[in-house]
Amino acid sequence: MANRAYLYAKKDRAFVAISEYNYDIPIAYKILVSCKTKRVRSSIFGSPFKIALRGNFEEGVERLYAFLEELKQKGLIPEAELDEKIEETKTFLEKQRGCRFFWLEGAEIYEYNGPALFGNLKMHRRISRIGTEIANFYRELDGVKPDERMDMIGIQEWADCLYYETD
Repeated sequence: MANRAYLYAKKDRAFVAISEYNYDIPIAYKILVSCKTKRVRSSIFGSPFKIALRGNFEEGVERLYAFLEELKQKGLIPEAELDEKIEETKTFLEKQRGCRFFWLEGAEIYEYNGPALFGNLKMHRRISRIGTEIANFYRELDGVKPDERMDMIGIQEWADCLYYETD
């Protein structure tokens, strides 16, 4: 198992690769899937259970942009580096306009602590309180060197191709 979280978008009946992140589910993924979130069956793992999350694409993008602007205003990450990544993020996500949903596949991460079904239930609850997740993210940044903080956001690796192909 690769121990990654995978983020896709759904356009009509097709899935579009968005990003993957090693060993955790970053705050950006949580924010992107945080609008009108539903538990759904996985598009990449053969489980009969609802071990993935789906959220509204357009609303998720707008919420992420607002978060990134707030993060910039707080001055917690070197501004030049953050500005560059925000621009890359906007350029990549604007190409995906027309998608209806974000699709978060976190089973590999959840299975560190038990069955994916229970991990997904916990993540769904956490994302339903996204304001608390964001506050916790800011607290986590306190103990991290400023030049290492960018990696925690999850906006540095947008991709058109991920490890798994979707169904």
